[in-house]
Amino acid sequence: MLRLLHVVAPLLVAAAVGSAATSGEISRDDFPTSFVFGASTSAYQWEGAAAEDGRTPSVWDTFARAHSGSGDDHVRGDVAADGYHKYKEDIKLMKETGLDAYRFSISWPRVIPNGRGEVNPKGVEYYNNLINELLNHGIQPHVTIFQYDLPQILEDEYDGWLSPQIIDDFTAYADVCFREFGDRVTGLL
Repeated sequence: MLRLLHVVAPLLVAAAVGSAATSGEISRDDFPTSFVFGASTSAYQWEGAAAEDGRTPSVWDTFARAHSGSGDDHVRGDVAADGYHKYKEDIKLMKETGLDAYRFSISWPRVIPNGRGEVNPKGVEYYNNLINELLNHGIQPHVTIFQYDLPQILEDEYDGWLSPQIIDDFTAYADVCFREFGDRVTGLL
């Protein structure tokens, strides 16, 4: 259901602009040429694949498991909108909708599963594929490198953001993101 919502919501906005255009109310032409039409998601809400290709739990996974009913993978984010597997289909829909940009977040525990140290090549490959697919469809990728999905291991080890130790770990993670993805994205936030 969430996958459908994430795909349908931008389409509804586009339909509203399109139907308003036919009724003489508003159209894309009413916006400045520099206006960027886009959509956004967060890794936890969109990707799913919570335990695939080396990704480890984030604090969101732990929280959602503690506060959701059993077997409800869509609420927990285990499957979510399944963007990890269906990003090409979603990008095709974005293009058909007429989006200029897509803002997404990178999952720290997908890129560096232990929060520090070894980089997960499958995680880097996924985000490179996502970015390249967006660019191939003429959609500007805008990236948030942290959207509240701290690797659970860092929370357990030293209380995450409450500890100054997070500075070195986040800096190393940010460096990986800038090095691996910074050459092709409009902005890293």
